[in-house]
This record gives sequence, structure tokens and C-alpha cells, in this order.
Amino acid sequence: MNIIAATLVLKLALAAGTAQGETTSEQAITRAQGMVKQLGSGLKSELQIAVKKSGFVGAVSACGEIAQAKAEQISQANGAMIHRVSLKTRNPANMADDYERLLLERMERDLADGALKEAYVEVVVKEGEKSLRFMKPILTSAFCLNCHGVESKIKPEVAAQLSSLYPEDKARGYEENQVRGAFSVIVPLGR
Repeated sequence: MNIIAATLVLKLALAAGTAQGETTSEQAITRAQGMVKQLGSGLKSELQIAVKKSGFVGAVSACGEIAQAKAEQISQANGAMIHRVSLKTRNPANMADDYERLLLERMERDLADGALKEAYVEVVVKEGEKSLRFMKPILTSAFCLNCHGVESKIKPEVAAQLSSLYPEDKARGYEENQVRGAFSVIVPLGR
């Protein structure tokens, strides 16, 4: 989802939340958890189907298209915003904002220290509006490494497809169980 669309969704959600009464932090956490589960499981399922149908070369295209569309649908349905972010982006739409960047860096430190949390949650106030920021780490699995692993282990045809679709790709070079990025959710809480 691009920044303008995400901002519009968030502003509409803030307006709706104010009209219906404020959302509590507990309700916002529950909503964020549900959104992450919906996006994560939906994306995983779609990727597995794409791999079975056309291998990892086909999954490269499917991943970017499916993830953005699903995130937008889930955001609109929940009056909140969800997207994936990373310090090493493949798709520029997944660039972390300053808040997300700091938390992604903290997740990497926490993982190294054996203290990685299931999720990172904070209520923030920006321009007079309160919102809940919820970030769930995405760790690399063996499946992820087919497109995000070290160059020598990515099949040449997959690497070629990645380079073709994402000439500025920085999302390679991972090993198993590293912080690939995070699901990031913003739930409006009102004023």
C-alpha cells in the first residue's frame, strides 16, 4: 500500500473511531493480532500455492502482488493499517518509517540477546491523535531462503527474476532464524 493510500485509510479509520467512541488499547491489540494472523497465514498459503503451481520463480511475482493487495484489504476491513516492513527492502513500498526502523533494529538486538518478543506494542500520540503501534517480527525460515538467502544458494532463475522485478533489491543474504522484517500495524485510538 502506498503512503498516500495508507494515510487515507488511517484518517478514515480515525474519523470512524472518533464517531463510534474510542478504542481501548486491549481492543486495539486484539485487532492488530487478528490482522497479522490474517495477513501472515493468507500470504503463506498463497505463496505455497504459487510455488506448487510455478515454482519459486512464479512465487516471486505472486509475493509482491498478493502481499500488497491483502494488506490493503485487511486494512480497509479493520479500520487500521497493516503492512510489512524491513531494514533490507525488496519492494520500496515496504520501507520502514523512523519508528519502525528503530524497532526493527531493537528486534535484531533482542534476537541476538535471546530476548526477542512475540510482538512490540506501544501507544503513541502524533498530531494530537493516539494510535497503537503493533509490530510482530518476521523470522526467516528455510522456505524464505529460496528467495531471501545468500546469493550462492538462490537458484539462478529465481535470482534473475528477483533482479528483473526488483533492481534495487536489498532483501537477500539472510540465514535461517534472522529478523527479515515485521508486520507493522497502526490502530487508531482517537484523541
